[in-house]
Amino acid sequence: MSEDQQVSVVLVDDHALWRGGVRSMLEDTEFMVIGEASSGKEAVELVPQLNPRIVLLDIRMAGGDGLDALQVIKKACPKTAVIMLTTYDNPTYMARAVAGGASGYLLKGIAYDELLEALRAVSSGETLLSVEDLVRGLRGVEPSNDAIADLVEPLTNREIEVLQLLSTGIPNREIAAILFIAESTVKTHVEHIIGKIGVSDRVQAAVWAARCGIASS
Repeated sequence: MSEDQQVSVVLVDDHALWRGGVRSMLEDTEFMVIGEASSGKEAVELVPQLNPRIVLLDIRMAGGDGLDALQVIKKACPKTAVIMLTTYDNPTYMARAVAGGASGYLLKGIAYDELLEALRAVSSGETLLSVEDLVRGLRGVEPSNDAIADLVEPLTNREIEVLQLLSTGIPNREIAAILFIAESTVKTHVEHIIGKIGVSDRVQAAVWAARCGIASS
């Protein structure tokens, strides 16, 4: 296959062995690794220079968080598809990936054939992230602290979903898009949440959620 027929890929991970393994996996396929970075900081400098079709981006890295890098990369290279590839099966991280414009969220244990299938889907313009799956994932995160039960007025299931998303730092507009509700409705939910748990703002609400095990980390 000629180079002009290949799909360019950049790998971003702080483990050189992992990057080497993926590079080897993609040999003799239509995907060509044209660059590598070991941190989010390196990625936001390298990706705009190379302008690849796809970026495989880890989340937790020394030297720069992948979810922060995602937003910078998508702003600089809106046509570049970014797939988060991580060890963390975490709905909070997935929510941030959705909000940041990622095309996919895959776990590092993914089989070779599944990875190729995902890369081919994304390179043809598909999005692997399902907001319906995200919402189901959020509903599966159960609070682990008795503080929830001690509230005078309990949080509704929807308010817990909003609080989980709020805890990722994303704004009301993006929470609304993920949950398929109006931004004004999100604002109302946030106001009710703040009143019910007895804090003064959304930052304190996020801290409360983390302490109560509502926000995944």
